[in-house]
Amino acid sequence: MSPASGRCPDRPILVLVVVIVVVVESDGFFLARGFEDDGDDGDNDDDSRATAPLMKYLKPINLLDERPYRPERLAVYDALYDLFVTAGLDAPPPVADYGAWRHPAYMDPRGYMVPYLSVKWYVEHAREAKRRRVNAQAVLAAFRDEPWRHKDMLGDHYDFLLVDQPLFDPAEEEHFGLASTPGSALVGVGAVLSTSGIDRLERVAYSLLKTLAMRVAAHLFGVPALRSECLAMAPRVACENPCLLGPCLRMPEDLERLTDLRLAGPPLCDLCVADLRANLIRSDE
Repeated sequence: MSPASGRCPDRPILVLVVVIVVVVESDGFFLARGFEDDGDDGDNDDDSRATAPLMKYLKPINLLDERPYRPERLAVYDALYDLFVTAGLDAPPPVADYGAWRHPAYMDPRGYMVPYLSVKWYVEHAREAKRRRVNAQAVLAAFRDEPWRHKDMLGDHYDFLLVDQPLFDPAEEEHFGLASTPGSALVGVGAVLSTSGIDRLERVAYSLLKTLAMRVAAHLFGVPALRSECLAMAPRVACENPCLLGPCLRMPEDLERLTDLRLAGPPLCDLCVADLRANLIRSDE
């Protein structure tokens, strides 16, 4: 892929600095995070819509997944790589693959999951059991509040989570009648992406997931910016130009249309590329 064209052939490319971690019980991750078991249970009902704190955009990314392994996870790496090349970064941030991580002490003596000690806790804490779906905003709020962000632990970073169940956004459901969302991001903090239904479509799952991942990651990096031109504000911030960050409300039709646009390239319009470069390169200075 050339920075000038903003295009990348739609095949797996892995050139980011990646740390592969043993999937289930990783002492290495425990040492890196330095967390002590506080004996608390896994009950946390705070599913309020999160507000993004002011943070730098360029920082390490932790990739989490409900599944120990899935080949499609490579699509997330390639999506991030494409965005970093488009932004013209000389040194992209590291991406650490923690998979379905859990700490050996992720369950307390009473049999409750300890908050923040497993991928499973993040998902179960946000799950709406009756309808078998996950509250995207509850996941993002947990990322925002996790203790790992303390400078003496893991430090500031992004969390990027893949889940199998459908996602929903309570505000979008209440005000716009949208029963699900393919992905959501809290700017400067984290993102969550659902693979639900992608494997049942006729297109290759890798291509569709890469499109979703690029969209969600761009939102994570603050793109599109809240500017007056080229935005469709309801129900989600979107670009009105021919752009990967255009509206995606009808699934799977819009996702397939945006995938065709991405493959034809360039995936982002000039304004969104400018936003991306402004955020990432400014953070790198």
